[in-house]
This record gives sequence, C-alpha cells and structure tokens, in this order.
Amino acid sequence: MLSRTDTHQPRATLRATVLGSGSSGNSLAVQWNGETLLLDCGFSARETERRLSAAGIDPASVSAILVSHEHSDHIRGVRVLASRRHIPVYASRGTRIASCLDGNVPEVRSLVPGDSLAIGSLTVTAFRTSHDAAEPLGFRFEGPCGSALGVLTDTGTVTGESREALSGCDVLAVESNHDREMLEYGPYPWFLKRRISSTEGHLSNDAAAELIAELASDRLQRVVGMHLSSTNNTSRLATVSLGRALARLGHPATVEAAVQERPCVLIA
Repeated sequence: MLSRTDTHQPRATLRATVLGSGSSGNSLAVQWNGETLLLDCGFSARETERRLSAAGIDPASVSAILVSHEHSDHIRGVRVLASRRHIPVYASRGTRIASCLDGNVPEVRSLVPGDSLAIGSLTVTAFRTSHDAAEPLGFRFEGPCGSALGVLTDTGTVTGESREALSGCDVLAVESNHDREMLEYGPYPWFLKRRISSTEGHLSNDAAAELIAELASDRLQRVVGMHLSSTNNTSRLATVSLGRALARLGHPATVEAAVQERPCVLIA
C-alpha cells in the first residue's frame, strides 16, 4: 500500500510532491529511489527548479516530463526546462501538435491513451480525460512495490476509462475545482461559468466526492483535492466534501487539499 513504511518490514514507497496546483500553475513530482518524473511544468523553468529544491528534490534528478495537456498553466516551463537539462518530454499526439513541442524540445515521445509504459523503474498508464484541449490525459503511476498513485485533473466529467485506470489506487489526487454555488453566484461572466461547469471543464467538489466514493477500495489511504479555484472554492469546502463522502462509507482514508503557494507531499 502507499502508506508510511511499515516499522516491521521497511520498504521503499512512491513519494509524490505537488509543487503547486491551481489556475496559476501546476506541477507534480513523482519519485522512486532517486528518480523523479515531473507531471506538468506550469511554472517557469526557474520557478519549477526553485520549488523542486524547496521540496528537497534535486532538479538534476528529473528524468522525464509528462504533459497532461497544452494549457499554459501546465506547460509554461516545459520547453526551457527540457532544453536546459536535456529531459525527454512525453505527451499525447494531440498535445504535441497543439503545444508545438516537436522541434522545440530535444526529445519528444508519444503517450497513447490506454497504454502503459516503463519510465525508469516506474510504470505509467495514461488515460483520456474530458477537457477543452486537443488530447488531454490523466495518469496512473505504479512502483515496483505495487503501490499506485492516480492523478485526475482538468476534466469536466469522469469517463469509464478514467474510473478503470484509477481503481485500486493507494492515493488519489483528484480535481476538486469549484463549489457549485460559489461558481453560480460568483463574479465570473456567464460564458466562463458555463465553460467551467461543462463536460469539458472542471470537476466540482460534489463530482469529486462522488468519484472518491466509487473508488474507495480497501487500498485507498489518502485523497488529495487538486486544482482548487481561488475564486470559486476554498480548501475547507473541498476537504469537507471529500471527507463526507468517505465518512458515509466509514472509510479511514485521510483527506487534504493541494494549494498553489506551497508544496504538498502526497506520499512519504
């Protein structure tokens, strides 16, 4: 399981650190035995390196950058960081084209939704999400020890493909973007409210809670709300909604919310 190391049988675990999550920038570092995979690089290369170092992660340990989709809050620093450190970039064909990655980074490799591939000693499975982007992806990371982390953000609905990929995870990092009432009565213009609440927008707290209730297996240890809106949500609303879904099931998994300003260690 993806919990703290058993005191009787020590073993390595996956460690994931959210470097920042929200509309101003997104990046998550997944580590195993000194290797680091970076999921998205939505801050400048310099800021990403600063955040890595602040979290105790050597920027030189990054061996691959995975890109979920082409929006700027997910790819802002990809080209510079990949070029500066000669890091291969993985993305779907649609994202490669939409973000003009080919020819602008030293090495680009395609991710095919539904396929699993080995990147270092980690197994990465990409799956389709539903967002207003060319070919957006969510990810499942598995370590040699069998532990699994599922990451689903930037999606307006949860498909059967997503549910299948996220089943049996030890930790789930799931978008909990907005409170429906805050969005409805908040300051955003109508067209933006419609986009966010559409099937190609972002998951609400309630939708995230419903998903967590469906995926709450015996393995699940931790749930993290991701990509919270600074205008239409609060950490308290997101965690209360997710926590209630688990409490109704009598499930002991812990709940927290990732934020934009500081690192959040998901797994240790």
